[in-house]
Amino acid sequence: MSFRPVTEPLDAGIARQRGVFEALALLTPHDLPGERKLRIGGPGDGGYVLVDRLRPGQAVMSFGIGPSVAFDRDLAERGHSVLLFDHMIHALPEEHARFTWFREGVGAVADPARGVSTLADHMAKLPPGGEGPILKMDVEGAEWETLTETPVNVLRRFEQIVLEFHELPRLGESRFRRIAWKALASLSSAFTLVHVHANNFGGIAIVAGFPVPETLEATYIRSDLVQTAPSTTFYPTPLDTGNCLDWPDLPLWFYPFMPSTTKPAFPW
Repeated sequence: MSFRPVTEPLDAGIARQRGVFEALALLTPHDLPGERKLRIGGPGDGGYVLVDRLRPGQAVMSFGIGPSVAFDRDLAERGHSVLLFDHMIHALPEEHARFTWFREGVGAVADPARGVSTLADHMAKLPPGGEGPILKMDVEGAEWETLTETPVNVLRRFEQIVLEFHELPRLGESRFRRIAWKALASLSSAFTLVHVHANNFGGIAIVAGFPVPETLEATYIRSDLVQTAPSTTFYPTPLDTGNCLDWPDLPLWFYPFMPSTTKPAFPW
């Protein structure tokens, strides 16, 4: 067995561990006593879990479409108007009468040359007078800076947010960790994380001694709308399926996803 020599000074290594620990703490899920969750979209990639508070008057903003509109189609069939955004495809994989597609992307700053606008700018496309909309975001890493640059009062217009967090093993990098912490802290200031699922197209990496999924699906609901409790849930749940159905799902049986009644403190 060979060992890689440790070249990081002790103080720097502990500081990095603390930073990763504190960023991961912002991904601690909570339970919703008395609430029910449901899967929207079929098994495999393209499905997500939401809290069962959906009402047809809620519009849906769906960023990042790719080859599947399973999530969007399910919501359209329930009576929701769905606004779909993806500047990397030439056409939707399928149409629906309640779909409105924009060949545009989302980012931290507007870039008309690339067909990218901010989330706040895109929200002007929402139909007037609707109830709290639903946001879905799967934008291959652009979520981090988009969230850091979106004011909390804009995010709070959404009732639920479901998204994929990409490149989580980069929490070991100080610059990425600062951006990720800001994004997660912004979400946590107004929303509660209520469901997590590791995308099994990726794996589990060890970052500063902590296991970290490469890609995490996360469901948030606005905190002022629900009563929450410490998590007693083991993930994945029966609502979840592997994104790749040919491979086993990834158990999230480690910090910060394991059931816990207390928030742990960094031990050193």
